[in-house]
Amino acid sequence: MRRWGLLLGAILWLACGPAVLAQGGQTAIHVVQRGENLYRIALQYGTSVEALAQANGITDPTALQVGQRLIVPSGAINAALPTAQQHPVQAGETLESIALRYGTTAAQLAALNAVINPARLYVGQQLDVGQAAPGRISAAHGYVHVVQPDETLYRIALRYQASLNAILTANDLASPTRLFPGQHLLIPGPEGAPPLLDLPAALTELEIVPLPAEVGRTIRIRAVAAQAVTLSGTFLDRPLVFFPREDGLTYDALYGVYAFSVPGIYPLTLTVQDAQGNSTSTVQMVRVADGGYGTEVINLIPGREELLDPAVNAPERALVAAVMGSHTPERYFDGPMGLPAAAPVNSPFGTRRSYNGGPYDTFHTGADFAGPPGAPIYAPAPGRVVLAETLQVRGVATILDHGWGVYTGYWHQQESYVEVGDFVSAGQVLGTIGSTGRVTGAHLHWEMWVNGVEVDPLQWTRESFP
Repeated sequence: MRRWGLLLGAILWLACGPAVLAQGGQTAIHVVQRGENLYRIALQYGTSVEALAQANGITDPTALQVGQRLIVPSGAINAALPTAQQHPVQAGETLESIALRYGTTAAQLAALNAVINPARLYVGQQLDVGQAAPGRISAAHGYVHVVQPDETLYRIALRYQASLNAILTANDLASPTRLFPGQHLLIPGPEGAPPLLDLPAALTELEIVPLPAEVGRTIRIRAVAAQAVTLSGTFLDRPLVFFPREDGLTYDALYGVYAFSVPGIYPLTLTVQDAQGNSTSTVQMVRVADGGYGTEVINLIPGREELLDPAVNAPERALVAAVMGSHTPERYFDGPMGLPAAAPVNSPFGTRRSYNGGPYDTFHTGADFAGPPGAPIYAPAPGRVVLAETLQVRGVATILDHGWGVYTGYWHQQESYVEVGDFVSAGQVLGTIGSTGRVTGAHLHWEMWVNGVEVDPLQWTRESFP
């Protein structure tokens, strides 16, 4: 009876987690979890794939099943476990360049992180780098060389004053003759060499922040060049518009992710044209995450239902989009924006809305501040007034142009104190809170457009752009 009790206890113990120690603490049984592979399990216990495969009679290391029990060789139980090291993928990095940085191989990185398609590696992705592989070199600096017709590996090595063997090892080449035009070669270099990034030759740096990009929020793309260049690009089928910084070599683009975008991994394409007219392109994969928006039901004040009519909404939205969709080359803002009202937010940006019991087919295009009628509205940053008039849906409205494709709008005002053409400073009073237009009561609707798309304005009060 006691034997059956011990057996039942062992079974229950085995089911409690992915790894347990058998009697005496000398043998571990690992229960395979979803997403695990033999390489990751071996790393966890400080053993090898070969030892695990031999102990469990595994002939195909890729054929693991969720819930499968694996015996971990007893000699590895008390081994010092390696510290898990993670690497965030930077723009311009590839699986091969990251592997070279840590002295491992692209195949080992792919196995450790369950990377099926290296082309889907995205900027900001956290990779477990594991341990260095025997006989591998490591280099975080160097060059990415694109092989030209009739080039030889000997000539390439001479050009960069690099070891032929180092180039062969870094690129997993078995023979110096196995080159083809257009092939990208990693050339290990000394500490003084540039970071090992696969970017167009004219660029020295490419940064995308914050990561991951989020639906309904803003990202900044920054490119640094060795000489003056012309930049263009696209993301989610919309153009990127770049503006040069004061040094003439740093270029920023601000991009608003549309609030109804589907989360996923998307290509960001960037084209660089140098002073000689030569163009090169790069594609960086960027993850777009969900914005975490809720839902709400809006019941309008009786008598204003006609303001839901598309015939009323469409022309007014077209007017606002035309005003807030252009790009002024001057930048008036710098750093986080201030709040436009001394009042709590009672309806944030992005909530999926149902009007008067209708479908949830629209989203809240701004943030609502529940201030009393007549309370002041403040400019959150310097800008120029480009619209100041009364609209049917938005009521008494003001729009500020902050430059670089960044605009803010102030709807449903009781009064407006500014006129088109005025330049306002941060903190200047623009008008007062009211209940004009399509409302349920007095409030300020604060709206922000970036690169032609409505975005969460409260993000700009927490983060500094550009």
